[in-house]
Amino acid sequence: MDDRPILSAGEVRTLLREFMPDRQGIDVAEVTPDGVLFTSDAESLSVRPGGTVSGPAIFAFADVSAYLAVSAYLGRTPSAVLSSGSISFLEAVEPGPLRARIEAVRIGRRTGVFTAWVEDEQARRVAMATLHFSFPGRRAAGGGAGGAGGAGGTVG
Repeated sequence: MDDRPILSAGEVRTLLREFMPDRQGIDVAEVTPDGVLFTSDAESLSVRPGGTVSGPAIFAFADVSAYLAVSAYLGRTPSAVLSSGSISFLEAVEPGPLRARIEAVRIGRRTGVFTAWVEDEQARRVAMATLHFSFPGRRAAGGGAGGAGGAGGTVG
């Protein structure tokens, strides 16, 4: 796959603060050619009465991480909208920090599909989400009749 992130971890961190100033507990750990790694502290994740991290908290972490990964791959894209998402919980998670590894499966001109692998602090995969984002307004971003959309242009 030719789709690789174009923003650095610092640039994505800046977008996190800009796009979601009230969102606490999430950070960008690294950006590699294969994807983006996010972390979440334990305090930002709700816990069920049974002592496990709630499913909605895990899904929200995967969603926010993938939303920010859209900008890591495309450049600043605050208008990205989750149009479809599914998650499989692989095992119950005790309270603690989590990591989400976000990879682009396919990125088109107006939509993209991303996979989020959520891991606990022992690096065990605890959930896998597939998130499909739409990029409203991106059609006009390239202007004119450019080619297949990929390398070469800057996205603003």
